[in-house]
Amino acid sequence: IMAEGELRQRRGEADQATQDAKDEEIARLRAELEASRKKTEATTEEEKAKQFIQEVNDSLEKNKPGTVRGLSNQAKAYKEKLEKDPMNMELIFQLGIAYAVDQQWEKSVNVLLRGWKRVDEFTDAAIRTEFRMCLSQGSEKIGKYRQALAVIADAEDIDEPEEQRGLEVLRCKVYCANGDTTKALQALNRALEGLPFDKAAGLWANLVTSLKKVGAYDISKSSLLALASEDEKGRAQETVEAMEKLVAYKDAYYATGEPTPLSSSKKYAMGGVAAVLFFIMMYCLYLLEHASLSKMELKK
Repeated sequence: IMAEGELRQRRGEADQATQDAKDEEIARLRAELEASRKKTEATTEEEKAKQFIQEVNDSLEKNKPGTVRGLSNQAKAYKEKLEKDPMNMELIFQLGIAYAVDQQWEKSVNVLLRGWKRVDEFTDAAIRTEFRMCLSQGSEKIGKYRQALAVIADAEDIDEPEEQRGLEVLRCKVYCANGDTTKALQALNRALEGLPFDKAAGLWANLVTSLKKVGAYDISKSSLLALASEDEKGRAQETVEAMEKLVAYKDAYYATGEPTPLSSSKKYAMGGVAAVLFFIMMYCLYLLEHASLSKMELKK
């Protein structure tokens, strides 16, 4: 009996030793796997950061002010038609829009000015506003701020909410360009009305540079933060700070074409909230400055 008991004891000890060895091996493998995972994650995060910065630069380059595209076939077609019928308001409008879509703002403004005083010949209020918006936007882009203000002053409100939002954004920019802080903030508040916080932040970011010029930055920032819901308040400040960094980066890029590179820490910090919000910002910019142009063609 003693021999059997001793055998069982030794077998138990051997089994325990075997189990301990297995546990040690499992622990070692787990440690190696964790180290490998962390290394992979670090590489992935670095790659994501680099990709994010590249996408930012690509978007900025695509939307860079002063970028002039070649004349489109549509613009050429309307130009030929207008040469044959130079008093045709529909053709003046269509050619002005076509030039705007092509980023040929000088040409767009010159054409639309020919019909500015005749805009009321259009019976559709939406068309009248779209004509004035395009002329005002072009005037603002080429630095004719007083002209932009005179044109936008006659713009009628639009029933379609998103197009009305675009009108308010343009009003805000034009008021800022002319030093009217009060009207700029009023237009901004109307533009932000009804938007979820993230999209409101994107829209606000596109106006930050203009708002700073008239000393309306702090007030506008407070108005934006007030839009955050209870659930969003915790990250609202982080969101705004990320947007501010992106706006500064955008302004530096447009000013020099070679902004100070973001540090690695900033890249990682911006890779989450800012990566999403940057493209919301650029998307808002695209919608507000370009998407409405495609709707400005008169119905055949």
